[in-house]
Amino acid sequence: MKNVSIEGFCTSTGKDEFIKAFCDIVHDNSKNDIEQFAFGDWPTFDWQKWTTNPIAVVGTLRGSEKIIWECQKRNHEFYYMDHAYFYPTRDYMPGKYGQLYRVVKNQLQLNKIVELTNKDKKRIEKYKPITFNGWKFGTHILVCPPTPAICRLYHIDEQMWIDETLAELRRFTDRQVIVRKKNETQPLSKQLEGCHALVSMQSTAAIEAVLAGVPVFCNGVSQSYPVSEKLEHIENPFYADKELIDLWIDSLLSCQFNLEEFKNGVAYEAVKRLQ
Repeated sequence: MKNVSIEGFCTSTGKDEFIKAFCDIVHDNSKNDIEQFAFGDWPTFDWQKWTTNPIAVVGTLRGSEKIIWECQKRNHEFYYMDHAYFYPTRDYMPGKYGQLYRVVKNQLQLNKIVELTNKDKKRIEKYKPITFNGWKFGTHILVCPPTPAICRLYHIDEQMWIDETLAELRRFTDRQVIVRKKNETQPLSKQLEGCHALVSMQSTAAIEAVLAGVPVFCNGVSQSYPVSEKLEHIENPFYADKELIDLWIDSLLSCQFNLEEFKNGVAYEAVKRLQ
């Protein structure tokens, strides 16, 4: 049972369903059809008085980023929701395991291994098997820059990130480098064929890369950081063993939940305890 009230902020999208399921106090948005990079408005929330309650948001757009910034500035407890790492819900339509979203405490990605109880392991068993067939060895390097939304959230210039990453790579390798932006139409799986490594800040493309046997080089905020390596070791990637891969997969699974688990408190209890 919760001993606190969580305040959630709606953005007038289908994601509001998860806010209303997870939170005890809901701030509806006074605006509809909010553009992605526009700011919404929550007339029932007093920004000056702020709140002593934990806060919850879904995604980084339509003003959610403003709330995240303020929570980070104040070192205020918040719960961030976004697409699940495995079998994600898209366009608010139920998938194989229903509507799934992830919940991460005080950050956007779960960037560490968490220790699961037998209860946790039993809950995530339904998502398995998630297959990792071992590491492969290729030639080119695939670079996945942060999206415009992530660049804005972290106050990063996308082209500057690309230029600096490419310059850093050139210090340590002369391999072919392919830059894959968000609007790329070629499937990621195709570009991972014959790939030596994937480089990203925090893109979930790194998950697909690892499962495809391609080692990754990520920032410390990435969900793939536990199985990642520093860029200076681009010619000698970290090939995590099967035990670590399984622990990493289980950790990521531990923070994703269906809508019913949002409603009945399972999501909050697990995230609060594990993270």
